[in-house]
Amino acid sequence: MAKAELVFIATADGIITLSNPGAIGRWLKAGHSLQSHPIAALWANPLDPTMLIASGPTTSWRSIDGGQQWDAINIPKMQQFIASRTTPTRIFAHDGALAYISHDNGISWHTLGNATQLSAGGDTLWYSNATTSHLSIDGGLTWDSSPFSQTIYLSNDGTQRLHHTSAKEWIAALGIIPAPPVGWQANTLLSGTPFALIGVAQQQVWRYQNEWHHCEAAINPRVIHPTTYHPDRIWIGDMGGTVWYSENRGNDWLTIRSGFPQINAIASARLI
Repeated sequence: MAKAELVFIATADGIITLSNPGAIGRWLKAGHSLQSHPIAALWANPLDPTMLIASGPTTSWRSIDGGQQWDAINIPKMQQFIASRTTPTRIFAHDGALAYISHDNGISWHTLGNATQLSAGGDTLWYSNATTSHLSIDGGLTWDSSPFSQTIYLSNDGTQRLHHTSAKEWIAALGIIPAPPVGWQANTLLSGTPFALIGVAQQQVWRYQNEWHHCEAAINPRVIHPTTYHPDRIWIGDMGGTVWYSENRGNDWLTIRSGFPQINAIASARLI
């Protein structure tokens, strides 16, 4: 059965859709919706990309036809959506102050609490503020709280977990790994093996796999997005409006397209 990969690029001028029909590596522009609207956050159902939610500075929208038509919806103006690889209808979200969860493609939402950061993988969800961490291992149905703040990074299938308990000690299943380079700003912990952590420091892409090293020197990353449907594939939107793609856990990078408006978020999905 033919496959089609889709990537949705949220920009300062709406959402640009790229399609890879037949999964042959030929990425084509398939649409440009919500033009003139700056989009800060974007979610796509990983297995049903007809279902989309976008959020801008004043309005949020939902589409049920892959972005052909959008309807304004009354939800907080989100800064981040996290799609679930294992439960595609679940959305974990953040508006800059509070964490939220939806179990029904964003139709209804539950406010969880104050949050400065969050992560999700499989049925494990985590959010934290300056004083408290909250962890769920059942998809957000119940939560355990700890009276201290820590950082937990999760791969999108939940099989990999990394605890950041101090600037000099990061703990993963393989043991303690060295702290990242100075200026570490963002990250993605990849599912699958070998263990790989990718993030931004010193305006470059850095990758940890046995040791830290920087990747493609030409990339000045703004957004890093691991695909929800494949453990080895990663998207980056850089500061200059170029979209990059890796099929091998960040070892090699390809330029897909350039000349985009400012890229703020990326969402991906696959049709089979």
